Amino acid sequence: MKANIDVGREPYPLEFEVSTIKHLGLQMYSTLPPVIGELIANAWDANATKVEITIPTEQINETTSEIIIKDNGVGMSDEDIRTKYLIVGRDRRENEDSDTTPPPYERKIMGRKGIGKFSAFGIAKEIDIESSKTDSDESSHFRMNYGEMLERASQRRIEFPRLPATGDVSIGTTIRLKQFIKFKNRKISIDTLRKGLARRFAVIGTQGFQIIINGAPLSVEERDLQRLLEKDTDGRPYLWKYENEEIEPGTGWTVSGWIGALNRTTQNLDGIDRGIALMARGKLVQEPFIFDAVVGQQYALSYIVGELHVEFVDEEEDTIGTNRNALVWDTEANSALKDWGQKEINRIARKWAQKRNSDKERQLEKNPSYQEFLTRASETGNNRARSIANKLVRQEIRRNPTDDVDDLTPLIETCITFMEFSAFLDIAEDLTNAGLEDITQILNLFREWEIVEAKEMARISEGRIKTIEKLQQLIEENALEVPTLHNFLKEFPWVIDPRWTLVADEISYTQILRNEFPESNIAERDRRIDFLCVSESTNLVVVEIKRPGVKVSKKDLDQIEDYVSFMRNYTKKLPTSILNMNTLSDTFSAVVWWTITKCEKSVIT
Repeated sequence: MKANIDVGREPYPLEFEVSTIKHLGLQMYSTLPPVIGELIANAWDANATKVEITIPTEQINETTSEIIIKDNGVGMSDEDIRTKYLIVGRDRRENEDSDTTPPPYERKIMGRKGIGKFSAFGIAKEIDIESSKTDSDESSHFRMNYGEMLERASQRRIEFPRLPATGDVSIGTTIRLKQFIKFKNRKISIDTLRKGLARRFAVIGTQGFQIIINGAPLSVEERDLQRLLEKDTDGRPYLWKYENEEIEPGTGWTVSGWIGALNRTTQNLDGIDRGIALMARGKLVQEPFIFDAVVGQQYALSYIVGELHVEFVDEEEDTIGTNRNALVWDTEANSALKDWGQKEINRIARKWAQKRNSDKERQLEKNPSYQEFLTRASETGNNRARSIANKLVRQEIRRNPTDDVDDLTPLIETCITFMEFSAFLDIAEDLTNAGLEDITQILNLFREWEIVEAKEMARISEGRIKTIEKLQQLIEENALEVPTLHNFLKEFPWVIDPRWTLVADEISYTQILRNEFPESNIAERDRRIDFLCVSESTNLVVVEIKRPGVKVSKKDLDQIEDYVSFMRNYTKKLPTSILNMNTLSDTFSAVVWWTITKCEKSVIT
């Protein structure tokens, strides 16, 4: 354990402008990942191999809650704190004439402006720092309080008293954030923090560097957004890779990395910002964005993610903004980078739309509804219907590349239902010929589409009226029972009762009745059941018809009662498959004797 330094020794002085502290803390950092990210970058620059972060799992309390960031780096001596850490704007690379850390790692230094330590003021009022250097037996401990700094704003100077050592820091630096101005009375999302930090650092897993949150290390897999990319029908991801690609010939400004498109059905994407993250020296230097690109396939932008390494933005010239999370775009190199990025985003958006359309076309061929559509279209022999409906379906694929093929099922089913109707075909043909830019015409056509069913129902109703008029004519002409009335009712059984479904006419059951009723008992003309129907309750109904002029006699009534009695007994033994029905009642709820006259109908139950 390191010994505590003499707390009576001189305090640590800090000269500052309060406006600078406000700008570098409260106004620039307001979320947890960037704040923690700055402190992790400091640990990397201190040659740490492990950064342990402790986040409260309970609701944040302003007075008692704290966030702890502990590293095992080289730490800081009393002199380091005085002459390096508390010097605002100190450029370590310039002052030490080196942009790498000491052996054994010799890492490229992430920090540059010496202001990351104030980032925590964006979420907390108090920053407690305790550090022990590897070659020192001292432990240095002090606390920066934003309220106290405001009180000394006019003096532009404050001194932080030395505090007793906690005994918890034997090597490296531990920072405790307290008195939170964010997250009050709510919990911090550990999952969102993990995702945010994973995407901010490409050095995770390199040189043994670990970031541990509440005891669980961030893994390389958590950084691997490529696992979430959409795959085409051949199983290949929607991925475009770059390896030292020069953005402008002869400049040496190169990019490496990848850009891809997420699957729209991918789960657990909360906390993953869409866009391309730009990295330099293993750390994020530009929050995910799409290079301010304006593309024709705007919907593609919500699926694009990626990570590009652009080391040239943080080499000789510092072109990273003050908050280290965004580039300054008015430099020659960065302007060229933005131009290159916009062209790439446009190219990828077009490629993405083409790949989506191609994949959906291939998936369409396997879609069950589409297969049924092709079969039905072939059965009808209507080539025009097939051509128009097929064109409409495929056009919808091109219009909406973000949708799945299954989303087209309602449209395909509509085509199946209405492909035989001329009104539908006319509207569908208009839709396929309308230009996408003519939004008004398309909307009007869709409004017309809503009345297709009404038009067809009107056509059906008109046909039924004509059928009823034909029946009236047959009645008035006293048409023969056989074959005229029989054939007419066989073709249009709904005129008897629309709730009944015709099962069979005289052919199947005549022979059954002949076996049951000898010729001596039944006249030749009465040996058959005219129609056998099934009602909506799955009960069988016997229907007997007579020509309009026939009057009902007692003998007729006795005969049909015999029919009913026989059929009731016979169906108890009869396999349902004979009747071509899935279910069959073992009783007859009604026997209808229909004498076709203008106003005569008898029902026997």
